[in-house]
Amino acid sequence: MARAIRVLHVVDSLGRGGLENGLVNLVRYSDRDRFEHTVCAIRRLGPNAEHLEAAGARIVCLNEEGKARFQFWKLAQIIRDVSPDLVHSRNWAAIEAVAAGRWVHAPALVHSEHGLEAETSITEPRRRSWFRRLAFELADRVLSVSCQLRDLHAKRTGFPAERITVIHNGVDSRRFQPNAAVRARIREELGLSPGEFCIGCVANLSPAKDYPTALRGVEVFNRLCDRWRFLAVGEGPERSSLEELVRATPGLRGRVTFLGTSHRVPELLAAMDVYLLSSVIEGMSNSLLEAMASGLPAIATSVGGNPEVVVDGESGLLFPAGDFQRLAEQLLLLYEQVNVRMRMSQRARVRIQEVFSIDSMVRNYEEVYESLTAAVPQRAAVAV
Repeated sequence: MARAIRVLHVVDSLGRGGLENGLVNLVRYSDRDRFEHTVCAIRRLGPNAEHLEAAGARIVCLNEEGKARFQFWKLAQIIRDVSPDLVHSRNWAAIEAVAAGRWVHAPALVHSEHGLEAETSITEPRRRSWFRRLAFELADRVLSVSCQLRDLHAKRTGFPAERITVIHNGVDSRRFQPNAAVRARIREELGLSPGEFCIGCVANLSPAKDYPTALRGVEVFNRLCDRWRFLAVGEGPERSSLEELVRATPGLRGRVTFLGTSHRVPELLAAMDVYLLSSVIEGMSNSLLEAMASGLPAIATSVGGNPEVVVDGESGLLFPAGDFQRLAEQLLLLYEQVNVRMRMSQRARVRIQEVFSIDSMVRNYEEVYESLTAAVPQRAAVAV
């Protein structure tokens, strides 16, 4: 039997987020007889380190938070120590691994883009675009989680879009699915009456998610409907300011609940009626995929990969980022027209099963890994 392919994944950290969750899913559901996974976190570990270890991955960490940004030599040494068949770096924070891998002649190099930092959502420093282009050229394969992100990086760097492969994120529709019994139990636990309209979101409380727009939209909706609750699942730097906004807004007080980080996301999604995502930037939102797999019609901004996930008017509704008036109108539509909401609920789940399944995502990554390790000749390593 052939030896398993050794994959070294390089990421910024292993905190909570879509990229990290996607990596956990890839490691958890890939064929353990064919792949061995090591994950290198550059800055710090986090809650997903435990999940990765449980899935069978080896974890290493440079522990470089707050220290020098230039990690080329340390990454080169890690690559030499692990001796992988393939190095897979993700996002700008880990892009030095491409150059380090080329320096020590790693057999195969993959770099993938999963999203944007808030400060680079509109423009990017020219020197960063130049270095990103260099890394793309050095890599054996460049990946992106959405067509929109592929096209954006192609435009910024001049790297041909046709040389960037899109692999959409996937979700486990067995774990995330409608469940009437769980819905009733969680709603009773949260004090939600059977007829109360529950709007929810699972996301970091950060500027990129633009919770103020979500809350303004809900406040306008409140003037037309008084049987609703909003559940915000997640933690982040804006929590205190958002809680203050709720306290200062009469229409929101007592109706908005910040639940913090939760290990019961599937159960909480089952209790909701509509999923709301007000992000100003997105790559491919895992939480959006999970919500739709749970049978929730989504109201999401038309940014990033959201329009690739939500078919507007069929599996959910899209609105321009920041447009809380339009958001309020869409909430009212789904509240008043239950038949529309139910139809979108069914189509949302079908779309996830047909286009964004976890099995499809894992299979696509495995095919990339196998094709590269079969096609790229071994490179003689150099001393670091």
